[in-house]
Amino acid sequence: MKKFLAILFVLAVCVTGVFAADTEFPTGTWIDENWDAKWVFAKDKVELFDGKGDLVYTFTKDNTVDFKLTPSKEGLILSFSCAETERAYKFIKPITLSTDLEMEIDPEWTDKDYKVTIKFSKLNF
Repeated sequence: MKKFLAILFVLAVCVTGVFAADTEFPTGTWIDENWDAKWVFAKDKVELFDGKGDLVYTFTKDNTVDFKLTPSKEGLILSFSCAETERAYKFIKPITLSTDLEMEIDPEWTDKDYKVTIKFSKLNF
């Protein structure tokens, strides 16, 4: 039983360390099951892939505005707007041990926003 608790503790520390809300947004791959889309977060870009694995769009500081990382009481928030896709994006890593992200997309042409929890898939190194 002691070994199990020790392993559980080490796992919790590792997960917390990977998703620490200090100055960097978590890197890795998350899946939007509603649209069969894969969101890949790296240090300098966010990539969106479709279910077939084809690249849909690459978001960088060069093709977005207001690309910012903000700590808040909700958690760590990555937000930006993209003129080409005509949408504003917000990704929230809540202050929990969960590896999921909250995603909000605000299209410019409608008042109806898209909000969903995207599920963690894998770490990217």
